[in-house]
Amino acid sequence: EGVGALRDMMTNHLMQLLALTAMEPPVAFDSEAVRQAKVQVLRAIHPMSETEIAQRAVRGQYAAGRHGEQAYRQEPGVAADSTTDTYVALELAVENWRWAGVPFYLRTGKRLARSLTEVVIHFKRTPQALFARTPDSYIDPNVIALRLQPNEGITLTFGAKRPGTEMRTASVHMEFCYQSAFGTRSPDAYETLLLDVIQGDATLFTHRDEVEAQWRIIDPIARAWGGSDALELYVAGSDGPATAAQLPARRQHVWRPLLQVISGCDPTVAP
Repeated sequence: EGVGALRDMMTNHLMQLLALTAMEPPVAFDSEAVRQAKVQVLRAIHPMSETEIAQRAVRGQYAAGRHGEQAYRQEPGVAADSTTDTYVALELAVENWRWAGVPFYLRTGKRLARSLTEVVIHFKRTPQALFARTPDSYIDPNVIALRLQPNEGITLTFGAKRPGTEMRTASVHMEFCYQSAFGTRSPDAYETLLLDVIQGDATLFTHRDEVEAQWRIIDPIARAWGGSDALELYVAGSDGPATAAQLPARRQHVWRPLLQVISGCDPTVAP
């Protein structure tokens, strides 16, 4: 309350995931090389103008849910007229040689349809379709999803030809799940960090240059939103505000459904 998802989650956690995803291979796997590679990515993201913020940023707050979930303003310690954002979605651009023209969509929220952390990479279509008889609408892009929590794993989604004489494709999935592959759970995040402190390994800790680079991107958004009470309410248990769908829709993209389950990494939901 009073801090919000933009400052709490977007500035730190999601910007770090973006940097780790988009960074060039470091010259060595040590703290200094990894941090410098991440800083280069963050410095390649230009702060948005007020016009761009209106087009490429969405903030929301959860309202009461369809199954009796209470609204954020009904939570203990929350003001009845609170304008704290519990959901934020951004479209960012990494303006360097490798990522020119590639949109990065980030979203975080409380009381969504599912608690999930993942990085999803959609591959571009090839300039020439080898299966020329297949309409583009029949071919979904190849996707690799890196799930961080819960149940860490990797899923690759690609098109395969349906049985029969017609050239029709369907999306199929290949999956790797850490727990089922190795028979043990991964350490909790803070267990890993505490061990790194003991061993003096700063690789997973944020350098002050990273912090400054992250806030250089987020500060203009926080200022633009700071003087406004406008935020969109969304139903608790949903995928978030309806207008958030407009961010990827501008490029004919869509958000990955939060309830989409592909693998057996999640024992609570059948694939």
